[in-house]
Amino acid sequence: MINRENWKAVNQYLKYRREVDLLSSSSVRLEKTWLRHLLEWADSVGFAQVSRVRPSFPQQLLSLSLSPIYTTHIIRASYRFFSWLVKHQRGYSSISAAWMDTLKVRGMVIEHREHEAVTIEEIRAISCAPVQTIRDRRIRASAVFWWLSGIRVGAFVTLPVSAVDLDLLTVRQWPKLGVKTKFKKHATTFLLDIPDLIEVVKDWDKEVRAARSVFWFASCDPETGLIDPVVRTVGVHRNIRAGKDLRDWLGRVGLPYHSPHKFRHGHAVYALKQAKDIPALKAISQNLMHSNLSTTDGVYGILSDMDVKKQIQSLGK
Repeated sequence: MINRENWKAVNQYLKYRREVDLLSSSSVRLEKTWLRHLLEWADSVGFAQVSRVRPSFPQQLLSLSLSPIYTTHIIRASYRFFSWLVKHQRGYSSISAAWMDTLKVRGMVIEHREHEAVTIEEIRAISCAPVQTIRDRRIRASAVFWWLSGIRVGAFVTLPVSAVDLDLLTVRQWPKLGVKTKFKKHATTFLLDIPDLIEVVKDWDKEVRAARSVFWFASCDPETGLIDPVVRTVGVHRNIRAGKDLRDWLGRVGLPYHSPHKFRHGHAVYALKQAKDIPALKAISQNLMHSNLSTTDGVYGILSDMDVKKQIQSLGK
């Protein structure tokens, strides 16, 4: 039985993460899911006495046969929670730094996974794939836009037409225009200037402007299948709609599915490979709306096995 005080402490923490750390709703939901494991492990024991619980939390997670990556997320979320608990709540001084250091899982084998990112060859195949309906044209242009701009899908689906200027290849990711950016950041970002891909985006841009749509990812009337210019708000699950449309269309045209975020990865990886100096790297980082270069390098600077092979073998020549 879950301890009521533990449950209340977790909810207070999640509220803090949402209101002070400005985590998005989806990120808060993930933390809630991860911390559920902690609540169930502690059971009726209050968090102030968790150092006495056996088996230990890491041992308990190992017994559940969860994936190493998912287990790591749970452990990290738990460490963040206890750090907050000791610092912000009374009555938890018994939680020592030494015990918190035990929040790690030893002996896990982390399976190697290739860094998934949409390549320029894949985005060109997508840009040339056949479309039959307005919804098809919308998702094809959207996928190309994601790759050219590196925009997050949550910001993209809230992007008004007025925020896009394809003549200047600019995207105004401004919260005051209604764009829901991560941490409510404000930036003017730019699209890669690759003419054949830009043409696909421009074709859809003309269509949504002619239909007087408010949003670039225009709403479609379910009855007529046409662009609905009346819609002036974005639902909370609009980004899920984009992902579903992408999976459906790519399946019909026989192309492999990548989640919308992998197009952002593709933009970053492609741009980083073209960069020749520090100013170029800084520009890429700012265009991705990262706070610093280390974030960009840590997330997107991981080379594929093939890229590593090419670089290493070239060193001997």
